Order: sequence, then C-alpha cells, then structure tokens
Amino acid sequence: MLQQHYKTFQHPVVGESYEVTISVPMVSAPLEGFPVLYVLDGNAYGTMSKEILKLQWRRSDKTKVEPTVIVSIGYGTAEVFPSVRVFDFTPPSSTVSLPPKPDGTPWPAHGGADGFLRFIEKELLPFVGESAPIDANQQTLFGHSLGGLFVLYALCRRPDLFRNYISCSPSIWWNECQIFQEGQMKCLPGKKLFIGAEKGEKQNMYDNAFHLYERLRTDSPASVMFRSPEGENHMSIVPAILSEAIRFFMTNEEEAKT
Repeated sequence: MLQQHYKTFQHPVVGESYEVTISVPMVSAPLEGFPVLYVLDGNAYGTMSKEILKLQWRRSDKTKVEPTVIVSIGYGTAEVFPSVRVFDFTPPSSTVSLPPKPDGTPWPAHGGADGFLRFIEKELLPFVGESAPIDANQQTLFGHSLGGLFVLYALCRRPDLFRNYISCSPSIWWNECQIFQEGQMKCLPGKKLFIGAEKGEKQNMYDNAFHLYERLRTDSPASVMFRSPEGENHMSIVPAILSEAIRFFMTNEEEAKT
C-alpha cells in the first residue's frame, strides 16, 4: 500500500502547472530513510513506475528492491506527453538545428532545462523531504526520450542532486548532439548512470547511446551500465529498462554494505 501526497506547482515560464504525486510506502521506514525514485513524464509513467516497484519489493529477498518513495512529476493536463515537456527537458543554446517533427508541425518552445533544474532543486526536493522520511543520499532520477536527455543534462550540470541516473532511449540527437559538447559529460565518483536504448534507426538513438556509454566507461567502468533489450521499441523499452536499472542500483548498494 502507498500513501499519496499531491501538490501543484506553477510553472515559472510557461502557462502550465506541475502536478506532483509522492507515493510513500505504508511500512516502517529504514533508519536512514526510504530511497527515492523521481519519474519524469509523470502523466505517462507515474502509475507504471509505482506498479513496477511495488511488484519487485514484494520479493525484495530476490530482487534487492526495497520499499521506495516514488515521485511522479507530471503536468496539469490530460495530455500524456504535453508540449511543455519539450521546453523543460531540452538544454539552452544560442543556436538550434532540429530535424522536422514527424507530424510536420513546428517544434514547440524549447531550451528550458536550466529552469527545470532550479525547480527540482529549490522547490521539489525540499517538498519531498518534508513529505516523507527519505534517504537524501539514495535518490534516483528517471527519464525517457527527451526526459532521458534531461537526465544526462542534469548529470552534467548538477550531479550533486541525485545519486543515480536512469537515461532511457535518450534523445541525444537533439540540436546535433549538443549534449556531447557538455564539458562535464562524465560519471563522477559515487554516482551511477544506467543507459538503455532500443535498436533501430530513430535519430540514431541506439548508436548515440552506445557511443556515450563507451565514452563514459573508459574513465568510470564501474559507474555506467548499458542495456538494449531484444525486441523492444521506443515505448515498450521503458518498463524493461526501469525494472532492471532499479535492481542494478539496489543490488550494488547491498553489495557495498557487505
């Protein structure tokens, strides 16, 4: 069972709101507090993430997945993928070169990742800390597609905010692979990055993700993991990667304690 906490935050720029749901396990918290999973695109993946983790911590002796606070970061709209996510998840740049959108419509506003990072640091993290007994040293950020790009950007710019990072099918292609130009695109001591990507030709997603993995593991082989589950597409890969990544982080944490 989970106890739910809800809060609406006003978006600082776009005429939209963040709808945040904090799901707290209704069991005794460990002395150090619960680990926390932050889920981007909460409209699409919030409920899914809760069910995946609940199933796994039912057999924590096997999965090593312990009860976890799940923070779903969604938007105040019925849309599953509202256009404001493009603004929040993409890095700023003085020049932007983008391919045509698949549906032929213009790209929505973009380049607001720094503001989204400020929201997470200044408003969201303090609210979560007030809402549940958490382990501030065991916090994980998960994002898919453009959300996966934002996860990488957060690791570059504010690696101190989270312990673990899950970048699923990241849109590394954005603005001619701008993320590769970030000077701090590396895994730092004490941080772990799990990258997942499906095989296919969509914006060279697999090739870009694997190239990033190869680049990072040269310096930090124990800090980065890459997976490409067979037979998955851009959407079906999400539960597979999230499930494995959570087990990877928590298994490593258990091994570190022994």
